[in-house]
Amino acid sequence: MSISKIILGVVVTLGIIHFSGVTNAQANFEGIWYANHPEGMGQPPLEELAFTPAGRAAFDRFGADNDPSFRCVMPGVPRGLVDPYPREIIQQGHQIVLLHEYYHQVRRIYMDGREAPEYWPLSLSGYSTGHWEDETLVVRTTHLSPDNLMTTTGRPFSGNDNTYVIERYTRSGDVLMLTAEIHDPTYYEETYVMHGLWNFTPDGEIWEYVCDPSFGNVA
Repeated sequence: MSISKIILGVVVTLGIIHFSGVTNAQANFEGIWYANHPEGMGQPPLEELAFTPAGRAAFDRFGADNDPSFRCVMPGVPRGLVDPYPREIIQQGHQIVLLHEYYHQVRRIYMDGREAPEYWPLSLSGYSTGHWEDETLVVRTTHLSPDNLMTTTGRPFSGNDNTYVIERYTRSGDVLMLTAEIHDPTYYEETYVMHGLWNFTPDGEIWEYVCDPSFGNVA
């Protein structure tokens, strides 16, 4: 083998090692996390919301009987981002899986560089792709169903084509912090921002969650 080929092989190998080190730089979110959202932290105050006329009309139309969760429809994204129940995070090379106790919601965040396919149907969890910015996990979710809300009090969510959600998760010790930006220009003139906190709970458990529309929710 010529010297030039040997040198080329060494350079390529070093490049692969360097590239792998960069792409694998990540925080450890593995385990079970219990919600610890301080009162008033999760959602922005109602008086600070900048509704569009369509958003205000949708909010004014809401009644408790319109809440999809009363039909045992899980509160997906964005409403379910800061639910009060525990969740488990499983980290794999190609994806991060979030297992929610609440309504048995399962979210897959694809970490392999793929983009959301155009043919993907709208759903309550949408289609999520992620990447690392230093030790912050950044998630983009699209293909979200309009059969959703921001809150239990009926803050609306349009689910239009131009709607998407950006989540940023950062770990500090045993605390996981979330800032979520909901981009829904159909209903809000400004980005809707949510926050959440979870405590790492090594001995925590995910319980069975049962929803029966005849008797209400049972956890």
